[in-house]
Amino acid sequence: MYIIIVIISIFFSGMMPDTIPMTNDTLGANPTENIELLYQMLYEEGAENLGEKLEDGDIGDGDAQEYQEAALEELLQEYLFLQENPVNINSDEIVRLEALGLLNHFQITHLQEYRKKYGNLLFINELSMLDDFNEHTIAVIAPVVCFGRNDQEKEQEKITIGKLATRGKHQLTVNYAQKFNPDDEASAYLGSPMKLQVKYAFHFHQKVRAGIVMEKDAGEPFLLHRIADSLQDLVKTYRKTGFDFYGFHLYASDLRLTRREPFRDSKNTLIVKDLAIGDYLLSFGQGLTLWTGMSMGKTAGGGNVMKRASGIKPKASASEGQFFRGAATTLRFTDFYATVFYSIRDIDATISLLDSLEEAEQVSSLIASGYHRTINELKKKNAVRQKAFGGHLSYSTASLEIGVTAYHLRLSASLQLKPSKYNQFYFQGDRLTDLGTDFRWTLRKIAFFGELARSDNGALAGLLGMTVKPAGYIHFSLLYRNYDKRYQNLFNSAFGEQSRRQGEEGLYLGVECAPAPRWNILAYSDFYRFTWLGAQVYSPSWGQEYSLKLEHTLNKNASMQFRWKSKTKMRNSPEAEVYSYYPVFYTKRTAFFQISYGITEGLVFTDRVEYCRYLIRDGPDSRGYFLSHDIAYKPEGKPYALTFRYALFRSDDYNSRLTVYENDVLGAFSIPSLNGTGTRIYLLGRLKLFNHLSLYARVGCLFTEDAPKTDLKVEMVLK
Repeated sequence: MYIIIVIISIFFSGMMPDTIPMTNDTLGANPTENIELLYQMLYEEGAENLGEKLEDGDIGDGDAQEYQEAALEELLQEYLFLQENPVNINSDEIVRLEALGLLNHFQITHLQEYRKKYGNLLFINELSMLDDFNEHTIAVIAPVVCFGRNDQEKEQEKITIGKLATRGKHQLTVNYAQKFNPDDEASAYLGSPMKLQVKYAFHFHQKVRAGIVMEKDAGEPFLLHRIADSLQDLVKTYRKTGFDFYGFHLYASDLRLTRREPFRDSKNTLIVKDLAIGDYLLSFGQGLTLWTGMSMGKTAGGGNVMKRASGIKPKASASEGQFFRGAATTLRFTDFYATVFYSIRDIDATISLLDSLEEAEQVSSLIASGYHRTINELKKKNAVRQKAFGGHLSYSTASLEIGVTAYHLRLSASLQLKPSKYNQFYFQGDRLTDLGTDFRWTLRKIAFFGELARSDNGALAGLLGMTVKPAGYIHFSLLYRNYDKRYQNLFNSAFGEQSRRQGEEGLYLGVECAPAPRWNILAYSDFYRFTWLGAQVYSPSWGQEYSLKLEHTLNKNASMQFRWKSKTKMRNSPEAEVYSYYPVFYTKRTAFFQISYGITEGLVFTDRVEYCRYLIRDGPDSRGYFLSHDIAYKPEGKPYALTFRYALFRSDDYNSRLTVYENDVLGAFSIPSLNGTGTRIYLLGRLKLFNHLSLYARVGCLFTEDAPKTDLKVEMVLK
C-alpha cells in the first residue's frame, strides 16, 4: 500500500500548479507553523542520540527525560522569543542564529559578502540566490529575521519605565498534559497523573526580558490536603502546596554606562552587553570548560560542529537540570569582553550518613531528573546546596576570537559515589575547579577552532577542528578530540560520543554537498575509542559510526528524503557469566525514506517508512519497522490547522525499537520509543482566537498487545 502511495504521490507532484505553497506541511501563513521544521531538525541532529546514550548507560533512566527537555526546550524558547523580536538580517546581529544552530559559519559569511556586493536584502526569497541556503533553511529562519536597513535607533533606544509599561509585550502560556493508561503506576505516586506548566514572559524589544515559570510533573502532588492523612505531615516537611518547581529570570542587554551622542560609533563605549538576575545559562568556547543549555550533537554533514557560544542567556524553560541561579554580567570595551557570574541553588541528591560518630553527611549521587513523586524522591529534593562562581575573558574580532574560562564549584556535602567498575575517575568531593582556553580563527574559506581544558586534578581535555568551504557546492568539517579519563567537569557539553566527555578519543569527518540543483547530500563518519570502562562495557573499547542523508526537492510542492545510519560499538556479552564479562561488538542500522507532497492548497501528505536492525555477537538479532501516513491541513489565512498521523510499527525487542518524531503542541516535544507490535494514532489541532489567544490540543492513542494507552495535551497561549 505504501509503495502505491509513493508512486501516486510522485506522479501527482509533477502535475500540480506552481501556485500551491511549498510542500512541507509546516509552511503557511502563520510563521509559528515553521517551528515544526525546527523540531524535525532538532530530532535529526540531536534528540535521536538520546536513546542511544540511554541504551549505553551513559545517561541514567531517571535523568533521560530531563536531559531531553533541557537540551531542546531552551532552544525552542529562544526561537519563540525571536519570532516576536526578529534579528535584522542586514546587520551583524545575524550571528545569533549561529549560536542557536540555525545557520553555520559559512552561511553567515556568504550572507555578509552578498550584502557588501549587492546591498541589503529586501525579501526572504532573495536568500535562495545564495549557494548555502536551501528551502529548508530559509523556512526555518524566515519567522525570526527582519529586513530593516538600519536598526540603530531601535538598538540604542533608551529604556524608561513609561516605555516598559506601554510598549512591553506580555505572554501567558498554560500547558496541561496527562496520560490515561489502565496499567499506570499513578497509584504509587503522591499526586495526580496530570502535568501542569504555567509560564509568564515579558519583553521590551531585545533589551529587556523577564519571566516566571511554574511546573508540576505528572505524579507530583499539587494540593497537599488531598494526600493521605498519614503522609501529609511528612510531605509538608519537604515542600509546600502548589507547584513543585518555580523559576524566575530578569535579563537586560546593551546597557551603556557612558553618555554619548546618538548614533555615534560606540566602539569605545563601555557597554553592559548582558545582565542576568535569577535563572540563567552560560556557554563559552566550544563547550568543553563551561556550557549549559542547548548544544547540537553530531549534525548531518557537520555544518554546526564549530560552536558559537552565546555567553549569558536567560533560562525561560521549566527544565530542572543544569542551570545557574544568581547573577551574571558581561562587560564590553572595544573588542574585549569580560563575564563574571555567581550562582547559588539547591539541587537534588541522595544523602547518606556514613560517619555515625561525627554524623557527617555525604552525597552518594547527584540527581537531575526533577521528579518528586514519592516520599523517597521528596527526600532527595534540594538536599545539597551548590555554589558556583567564575568568569570568561575574551578578545573578539571578525576573524579571530580568543577566550579564557574559569569556574569554581562547591557543594555543601561531599560527593562520595558508590564504588563500581567504571566510575573510579568520576568527580568526587565537595570542590571542583576547571580552567580552559578556546579560539576561533577564520580565513576566507576555512575556519579553525578548538579548546583546551584542565580540571583541578591536573587532567587535560582538548578538541581541535576545522571547517572548510572550498567551493559553493561542498562543505566539510574535521574534528579531533581527546579527553583524559581523569578529566572532571559538571558543566560541559563539547562534541563527543559520551555525555561526560571523559576517557574518549575520536576523529569526526562531515561532508555536505549539492551535486545538482535541488539535491543535497550530507554524510559523516566518526571513529572513537574509550580509554576506560563504561556502564555497559567493563573494558576499554572502541566504535565507529556512519551516516548518509539524501534530500531532493522534486518541485515547489514535493520533496523526498532518505537517511541511512550505522553504529558499531562494544558492550558486555549477554551470555557472559557473572564476574566474567567480556566485550563484544554490536551494530545498529537504521534507514528511512520520507516523501511530502501537496494535494491542494493547504493540504499536505507525508509518508514515511523506517527500518531498524540490531546485531550482536552472542545474542539474537532483532528487527523493527515503522510505517506512517501524515495528513496536514493548514489553509492559508485561516485561524485553524489540523495534523493527523496513522502509523504501524513492529520491533522484535527493545534493542530494535523505533524512535520517531511526532508533531506536538507549541512548546512541547514528543519523541516516543515504540517497542513491540502495535498502532500509533494522534491528532493535533490549533485554533487562533481574537488575534491574541491561541489554543492547541493533541490526543494520541497507542494500541499494542497490552491495553491501549491514551495521552492528552492542551495548551493556551495568550499574548
